[in-house]
Amino acid sequence: MTTVSTAARRESHGRRRRLALCAIAAAPWFARAERGAQQGDYPTRPVRLILPSTIGGTSDLVARLIATPLGDALGQPVVIEARPGAAGRIAVDYVAAASPDGYTLLLANNATNAIVPEKRVVAGVAPMARFAPVTMLARLPIVVVVPPALGVRTLADLIARARRARGRLFYASGGLGSTSHIAAALLFKRAAVHLVHIPYAGTSMAVKDVLAGEVPVLFTHLGTVAALIHAGRLRALAVTGDHRMAEFPNVETVAEAGYPGFDVTTWHGVVAPEGTPGPVISRLHGELARIVALPRVRGQLAALGMEPVGATAQDFADAIGAGVRQWEEVVRAIGGLHE
Repeated sequence: MTTVSTAARRESHGRRRRLALCAIAAAPWFARAERGAQQGDYPTRPVRLILPSTIGGTSDLVARLIATPLGDALGQPVVIEARPGAAGRIAVDYVAAASPDGYTLLLANNATNAIVPEKRVVAGVAPMARFAPVTMLARLPIVVVVPPALGVRTLADLIARARRARGRLFYASGGLGSTSHIAAALLFKRAAVHLVHIPYAGTSMAVKDVLAGEVPVLFTHLGTVAALIHAGRLRALAVTGDHRMAEFPNVETVAEAGYPGFDVTTWHGVVAPEGTPGPVISRLHGELARIVALPRVRGQLAALGMEPVGATAQDFADAIGAGVRQWEEVVRAIGGLHE
């Protein structure tokens, strides 16, 4: 029988201890290397782009413009998935709780990330601590439209009609707490008139009812009804930005119609769950900024009444923070969110 000497046992134990210590020391490096490799390979499966509203609205239009070229650039499909409800809160909470790996993104807008979809004034529905901004894609104004059969040709005509109606004139919006709702409420407060609000769960149904004559007035994103305005099926009375839109030079601004300083616009952008790796955010930002700068995409956005942006992630974060403060002031000015 072979006897192992005490010295040999000590040497063997020392080697095992050194190997164990080396493994412990190297573990964080291997973990970082593995994460880096995974991020470098991103994406390896389809990416989901979550909409906070129904199919057919402005978010859907923007998503369809970017999904295919983004998928081509990433080498993986970008799947559009609508999760409407609760003024965008369902989509916001869903994406905020998703794994921060770049495979679940939110097509954010003012209403979901800066305006409170509740009947109280607080500092925002989705604090940006829950998200990593990627880029702002485009800005666009709200437009006031009516069916031609209403016989109203200007915003001044509409205000005069509202005064005569004494609370019996109705208007539709994309929902309680939406940018279109708040723009309408602010305008009517300044004009000292009252129209009855009909909030819809999504813009597409609101447009359908206005076309059918069920509701006489609609406040909505310009992009949603641009084709209908061009076709003469809806008449645009005014836009809420600080300048006229290039594709609609004959549509005056609310400020030009007699309400100076009225500048209420919305934006659309992409955010990811907080904690998404920096290289993934950088990759997404680079591709999206390139896409919205393409002449074809810029032309399509302009036709929808949108102005392309492609802001840096930091600029986008700053804009969201400023927007939260701005909208809190606006909501307070109109006395809170109510129908």
